[in-house]
Amino acid sequence: MIVDTIRNWERNKSQYGEAVQQALAFIQTLNTDEMPSTVEIVGSQMYVMKQTPTTERFDKRPSEVHALHADIHIVLEGEEWQAFAPASNRNQPVLDRLEDSDYALFDHVEDETVIKLGPGAFTVYWPGEYHRPNCSPEGGTALVKLVVKIHSDRIGDIRKKEEDHA
Repeated sequence: MIVDTIRNWERNKSQYGEAVQQALAFIQTLNTDEMPSTVEIVGSQMYVMKQTPTTERFDKRPSEVHALHADIHIVLEGEEWQAFAPASNRNQPVLDRLEDSDYALFDHVEDETVIKLGPGAFTVYWPGEYHRPNCSPEGGTALVKLVVKIHSDRIGDIRKKEEDHA
């Protein structure tokens, strides 16, 4: 998991790997006011979606996990709180669509940590990492954000290198 800001990403980019660097560089070229809801960066292997959710309280929003995709969540407008937790097999899904749609949902996740993100902040969640996006303590906050999906085929070599050094 990574937390950073668009303002600082260039300085910190050596920590992110090539796929995340490519996605963030592409985001810098977008006119987000005029972009369609989805823009391909590298076909179906890497794309960005513009979303305008209303936040919900943490107890009303499920946590999610993906097996094949990394997510980058970038706040454009509003304030978003997210909960996150490391990969674990101790949590039980309430809905498991990993095989056909690459997501599973969880009402309860052990060891969640909460962070608050403002405009320009972003998070990166690797496959297997739990995240509960689009939250706020009271709910009801309008949010504009981008979500980049990066298929694991584009990050596999990078993640393997990180594991080898751990």
